[in-house]
Amino acid sequence: MSVVSDSLEPTWITGLSPPRSLTSTKYRTEVNKYKVKCGGSLGMWESSGWICSLDPYGWFQWYCRFFNGRRCTDDERQISRWNKCAGDRGRFRSQLSNKCLLQGKQADDATISPVIRQTLLHWGFELTEEKLRKHEKNQKKKTK
Repeated sequence: MSVVSDSLEPTWITGLSPPRSLTSTKYRTEVNKYKVKCGGSLGMWESSGWICSLDPYGWFQWYCRFFNGRRCTDDERQISRWNKCAGDRGRFRSQLSNKCLLQGKQADDATISPVIRQTLLHWGFELTEEKLRKHEKNQKKKTK
């Protein structure tokens, strides 16, 4: 926990077990909101070269530090990664939005793509009705 203690405000993790929920080397589906596997272990991320030494716990740690005002040489890469995943035109955000619209479901319908939903939660994004309607409006503009 000492590795991330400078990254987190204590109020952000009230009620969590940091060794279980934040710093475990094992991927634990039971701590996920949707109880699904949608990623890999810390070791897998490290061996793939996706972890920068500035933030050994990855994007989550980078984001907490960025939110608190730190700026570093990894900012551009991390912002780009987030945009590609969960930004307005992000791959997973668009996929989930399109699936909800295609099936006529509400933004919070957990039966629609729980793996994509959990992936987005890992990136700090949760689809809301407002964001779904914005996506729908943008899709209609594209078809005109």
